[in-house]
Amino acid sequence: MSEPYDYRGQAPSQAGRPQGWAGTSRMPTQALGAPPPDLQPSSDYRPYGQPDRPSGNRGSGGFGKDRSKLLDYALKGLGLVGVALVSGFLWFLIRNNPATPARAQTSPPASQTGLYAFQAYNNASTVTDCTDHASDKVKNYLAAHPCVSLTRSLFTASVAGQKVVTSVAVVRMDSAASAVALRKISDGNGTGHVHDLVEDGVVIPGGPHSLQNAGYFSKVKGARLIIVMTEYVDGNADTKTNLDANDTTLRGVSSDAAKQGLGGSG
Repeated sequence: MSEPYDYRGQAPSQAGRPQGWAGTSRMPTQALGAPPPDLQPSSDYRPYGQPDRPSGNRGSGGFGKDRSKLLDYALKGLGLVGVALVSGFLWFLIRNNPATPARAQTSPPASQTGLYAFQAYNNASTVTDCTDHASDKVKNYLAAHPCVSLTRSLFTASVAGQKVVTSVAVVRMDSAASAVALRKISDGNGTGHVHDLVEDGVVIPGGPHSLQNAGYFSKVKGARLIIVMTEYVDGNADTKTNLDANDTTLRGVSSDAAKQGLGGSG
């Protein structure tokens, strides 16, 4: 019966190989305590008892990723808090400072520097060919003595409870003498006239089709001839009988319009 094998004993010596533990390849340098080359720890060698450490940079994974997520959540939370604060502030302003309701648009205020308050009925119209807007002898004179410009406007006013419409025409000539000569022709009976805007197409609903039957007034101011006519807006009141009966009043309205300088007559 053989004796038990002593595993702790020295291994038999072999030629050309230093004595050592079985299964090792200890060279002379390893005999001094250095581990053999085939047992050198690798780069990912982890000593016993130490926790795993994630590979890579801290900012690209592991703790770095967790930190980035926490920062992202924090920023999003702050953004939501900011939105809530702004919304609450705006709601407070709306509740405590309601918007002022817009005022309804109204007609331009009436102008009154004389006896009557006139209100513009339409925008002024200016042309340079007066012959296209005149008739008979007035037209002939303008053909021989061309005007510089013709500016026409319409205004409304109230007279004794009746609404009237006033036409203001300003004929600018090349000289005061030409304006005086033109006025002499225009003031005559059956000599023609300068057209008002109603005669040239501006519509007054239910009113007259021209303003050449009453309230005539004219004056010369420098090289300008100012011609004003006034009639009733209501066609039922704008009859020949009524116009003749109230012509003096309507002339006063026309004169007042010229004195106020309406339509460039000032």
